[in-house]
Amino acid sequence: MSRSRRAAHSRIAVLALTALLGTSASCGLGTGAEQFSMPASNADVHSAAPLSAVEMEPLSTDRSMPVYWLSESDGTVRLYREFVQIPGVGDPIAASVRYMLNSKPHDTDYFNLWRPSNSIGASVSPGNMITIDLGKKAFGASLDRGLAERSIAQLVFTATAAAANAGILSDGIEPSVRIQVDGSSDFLAFGQIPLDQTFTRDSKLAAPLWVIDPQAGSTVPAGQVDFRGLSASFPGGEFWEIRRRKSMNPLKTKSESTEPVASGQLPTGGDGLDTNEFSFSHKLEAGDYTFTAWGVDATTDKRVAIESKDFTVED
Repeated sequence: MSRSRRAAHSRIAVLALTALLGTSASCGLGTGAEQFSMPASNADVHSAAPLSAVEMEPLSTDRSMPVYWLSESDGTVRLYREFVQIPGVGDPIAASVRYMLNSKPHDTDYFNLWRPSNSIGASVSPGNMITIDLGKKAFGASLDRGLAERSIAQLVFTATAAAANAGILSDGIEPSVRIQVDGSSDFLAFGQIPLDQTFTRDSKLAAPLWVIDPQAGSTVPAGQVDFRGLSASFPGGEFWEIRRRKSMNPLKTKSESTEPVASGQLPTGGDGLDTNEFSFSHKLEAGDYTFTAWGVDATTDKRVAIESKDFTVED
């Protein structure tokens, strides 16, 4: 099972930590005496992001809401999206942001550096200007500049995705976000980013590849299983593999082996899909599986932007 980013959270929160004097925080990641920093090997992956600044999510056909998270990939930290079920949604923007602040991602490779907070206000004005008003406690983590920028981008991507997904934005106008703290923009977010400015999506921070379906930890019926996601165009091509997981010792849940089931090249575009979307199905019987997609660096012939999802198929 490929899990190149399994310890992303711990590498950022432990290996790249700098100890600071301060009081302990009672919630969120770590303590107030820790500063979360970007990975030491901050690699520059030269590949286009799957979503441009104006290429927004399509309207949802169910009650799923888009939420963005952070994850380490290829020596840097990028944004990844999940769709989540939020019962009793009133304001879709506030609901998605509230979930982002207070919940955990389905994929354990993803993480979040915001502090939990329920003080959230959201509004949309003409011209697709979204205003998000948060409580000060949401910014309680100590972050370096790189993670602060990515956390702000996580909020911007989530808010704009929720608005687009709900169909409340005007067509043809790139949405922008104003962030306030207790009603004021006179604030330095995470001690790094001044909020007296307007934010838009920075496509360079979006992951070049991610899997939408199946979602991590999900259970799907046996038969034709759908696989969907987004992928940039990599010089060496884009590929996928399905492996079946088997327990080597029923008494040891962490003792597993895997066997290949199917593989191929990602079929992006065509049949009503955008050029960066892939969608296909494969017949699977009951069992535990891992779906992995990746791009290839033509210079080194190495796998990059590896994204894996564990899921279960049941009869």
